[in-house]
Amino acid sequence: MLALATPPAVVFVTADEARAVEAFELRAADYLLKPVRLERLRQAVDRVIDLGEAAAPTDDEVLPVTIGSTVRFVRRSEVRWVQAQGDYSRLHTADGGHLVRVPISELEVRWTHLGFLRIHRSTLVRAAAVTEARLSGAEPAVVVDAAVLPVSRRLVPAVREALLRAEGAP
Repeated sequence: MLALATPPAVVFVTADEARAVEAFELRAADYLLKPVRLERLRQAVDRVIDLGEAAAPTDDEVLPVTIGSTVRFVRRSEVRWVQAQGDYSRLHTADGGHLVRVPISELEVRWTHLGFLRIHRSTLVRAAAVTEARLSGAEPAVVVDAAVLPVSRRLVPAVREALLRAEGAP
């Protein structure tokens, strides 16, 4: 499966009106019902164009998190580290953990170029949030806030290099 750092805008065109909510949960740009009117199609194309113009690489991605009947919006810049939980990921921020329906592998693809680093098959960290690295010895780990996060032995050289590179960056 191909994963893109910036996924394309998708417009669903279907006769099935029951799947609209699902489509928007998948970040659809629009959802058109057949038969499609020309004016409605123009609106969808305009929306896709507007989305493309609004999405700058420096944008702070916002992930919706459902807590009971409330939706909270967590910004990528608030995330200190991410823990895999099956097909879900738990985003750890200063105010706690938030479960999102996004696999950690997808977040890794989307966020690696923005300073996140895979340190373990189940953990992704913001390199700038690491306050301590214990990369030698029997149990390599990094510290983010009060959390001691294990580093996979096979990833120790890459983690060391990435942290040193992040330290030298302005």
